[in-house]
Amino acid sequence: MIIDSHFHTLSMAKRGISELPDGLVGIDVGTDPGDAEERLSLLPQSPSVFFSIGSGPWRLSDCGYGGAQREEELLRRDISRHGADAIGECGFDNHWKYGDRKSAMELFMMQAALAEEFDVPIIIHTRDADDEIREAISSPSFRCRGIMHCYSSGPLLMKAALDKSLFISFSGNVTYKGSDIIRESAKAVPRDRILYETDSPYLAPIPMRGKPCRPEYTEYTLSFLAELRGEDREELKGNVLENLYSVLGRKESVRKSIGA
Repeated sequence: MIIDSHFHTLSMAKRGISELPDGLVGIDVGTDPGDAEERLSLLPQSPSVFFSIGSGPWRLSDCGYGGAQREEELLRRDISRHGADAIGECGFDNHWKYGDRKSAMELFMMQAALAEEFDVPIIIHTRDADDEIREAISSPSFRCRGIMHCYSSGPLLMKAALDKSLFISFSGNVTYKGSDIIRESAKAVPRDRILYETDSPYLAPIPMRGKPCRPEYTEYTLSFLAELRGEDREELKGNVLENLYSVLGRKESVRKSIGA
């Protein structure tokens, strides 16, 4: 069994990775409204392969972006056609400076409200944006469960996320040289809140760094995390599986097949 709480089948296919491993339990994550049908055509009909729909912060720089209200209309259309096990990924990115803070906050909070409405988790993207995400999740109107995807910050932000009952997911970058602050968080996160992922096809862990990433590579991240935390590898894997089912609120996907 392979566990991967965050991968991008469509982006993987564009890099020549056309098959997912047998026995995969994980989430194929959306990035843009309207990408659902193409992604579904690539996914196996497995109840353990979950499926999210979302609008990432890069949408703010798209010439066709029509504001949070228009994005909501597009996301609702996708959900009605294809279902959704989660909303996202969505959030804040100051590394690439997509849009302005007000627009990013509106886009994110709209999706947090959708996640609450449909009783599914939100998948949170944050890069160089600790202040923004702390403000967002601290809002009284943020009431959904969710995952801090590819966690790349320190224990201070993690505490704010844990206080809002969010789960913390670590990617291959936890294995990289110079990632001490991420490793500090990975050592401190409670066993009932930890997840791991690949973010395939990106961020392959050592020793696969530099190659297009694939869900199987979570096995390297798992081994690294178990050693870092001083835990038994298989026990940690079992904890992560239960945590993933817990945040999803189910053990089988509700996504709809194309044409269903």
